[in-house]
Amino acid sequence: MTGFILFQNAVSRVLRHLDEALAVSGLIWIGILILQILVFGSVDMEGLAAGDPEAVTGNGLMLLFVANIVMAVGSCWIAVEWHRYALEGKRPTSAFPSWSGGRIFSYLILSIVMGLLVGLLIVLWGGVFLSLFGGILSQSVGALFLIVLVGLPAAFVFFRISPMLPGVAIGNKVPMGEAWRATKPHSGPILQAAILSVAVLMVVQVIAPVFGSGIIGLLYELAAGWILLMINVSLLSSIYELAMKGHLND
Repeated sequence: MTGFILFQNAVSRVLRHLDEALAVSGLIWIGILILQILVFGSVDMEGLAAGDPEAVTGNGLMLLFVANIVMAVGSCWIAVEWHRYALEGKRPTSAFPSWSGGRIFSYLILSIVMGLLVGLLIVLWGGVFLSLFGGILSQSVGALFLIVLVGLPAAFVFFRISPMLPGVAIGNKVPMGEAWRATKPHSGPILQAAILSVAVLMVVQVIAPVFGSGIIGLLYELAAGWILLMINVSLLSSIYELAMKGHLND
């Protein structure tokens, strides 16, 4: 087993079962798309990116807040349903995926907790490198180097404890310690998969400026966001299968 096979399994699962992937996520992502377009028309996104405090005011601020909440809940909704399909074979029974409120909000809360843990590691790990190599890392090449050195360990740790998330989705909660022990024998492939995951994310970010900050750029971000979401959720499912079941399904 290699990280490439692990990552390939995740990608091919989405491609082979594209109908189910669209059934699980399509309408939810369309809703997110519509809301994001409304935000784009109400908020000065360029000013917001530049740190202008007047870029978001009044209704625009409320709409931006609601859009972020909907994005978070919608992404977790999609993730839970895709985990259930990938791991339990629960196919969508209608054009709109079923709502499992308890699992979805548990998934969201757990994602936030794991994100805070990984974020803390990023701050600590990044602080060490900044203190040692601050001058070098201030350059553009150094900044890219920092992303790799900080982002890769963070992704690796996240994937090592990631069986907790599919576990919540299918109603089989996995404690963090158990997840860490279960993934230990597969550390090599998981590290390789983390490298591929970070590389794909970097490619998406490098391409983004080509589409600009207008509506075309927004559509690109949403399309790329859907692809990254489905691949990464599939990757979490594959890691769960490998760590908890000892094999990968198709």
